[in-house]
Amino acid sequence: KVVDWFWETVRNDFDQEMRARLLQFVTGTAGVPAKGFSVLQGNDGNIKKFAIHGVDRANYVYPRAHTCFNRIDLPNYSSKKELYEKLKTAITIASVGFDIE
Repeated sequence: KVVDWFWETVRNDFDQEMRARLLQFVTGTAGVPAKGFSVLQGNDGNIKKFAIHGVDRANYVYPRAHTCFNRIDLPNYSSKKELYEKLKTAITIASVGFDIE
């Protein structure tokens, strides 16, 4: 369910700027490869598809990104609204050079 909320939020609630920030947050680059997501590369040059990994909310309050692997760790939020607020905060703070623990 949380993964569905994630994609609904990206599709319906984020504007182009927030989508670019999300991409930057997860992959380390704000641009989609010319050939699309299917050829997204990790730091080692190998193809690493965009991935969402569920994590326990007791351990993480905010989403965490692993840019080497193009992966976002997404806590199991109890509502779409909570997911939206925490994701937006994480993306915004990361874009100005801070990290959330």
